[in-house]
Parts: sequence; C-alpha cells; structure tokens
Amino acid sequence: MNAWNAVGFLAAGLVITAFCMKDILHLRIVAVASNVAFLAYGVALGLIPVWLLHLVLLPVNLIRLWQVGSRIATDAIQDHGKARLVVRRTRGRRRIRTQTSRLTCGAARTR
Repeated sequence: MNAWNAVGFLAAGLVITAFCMKDILHLRIVAVASNVAFLAYGVALGLIPVWLLHLVLLPVNLIRLWQVGSRIATDAIQDHGKARLVVRRTRGRRRIRTQTSRLTCGAARTR
C-alpha cells in the first residue's frame, strides 16, 4: 500500500466517523478533516470528481462550523456560563445531560 492509499483510507474513515456522530460541532470538525484528506487524495491521484466534490464541500462545512461555533459562543455569553443538569424522558428512557440555563429576573427558566 502506498502513502496515497493510506490517505484515501483515512479520508474514508473520517467520513464513516462523521456519519456516526451525534454532536454537530464535532461532526463538522471531522467533516472538514475528511474534505481536506479527500482533496489531497484526489489531487495527488488526478481524480477530478473526488477533489472537485470536496473542493465544493469544504467551504460548506467551514461555513456551517463557523455558524455552530458562533451560536455556541453567543449562548455561552447569554447564559453567563451557568450550567445545570436536565432530565428528560424520551420514549420511556431517561436522558440526563448538561444544559445551560437562562436567567430571567434572578430565577432560572426551564425550557
């Protein structure tokens, strides 16, 4: 196996990893990494459809990553970094997760 095949397998593994992710921020980070890896692979081997596709997808993923990152930063500023545990029932199962709370007139508001 040559080095470019390894880059191709790495890129494919990153795509599979992205499809398995639930968190959108991490998904976009992995998607950007896979776009870069597929760009390198496609350019190195002269695979025009591969590098052209990922040349188009890279700015899309970068814009979406920037949007998600700015939304998270805005929420953190608005919530003053306060977090609480939230328990929600989903189809009979309980999910516990950390959620930022929004304060209104000194009292925590539930979502």
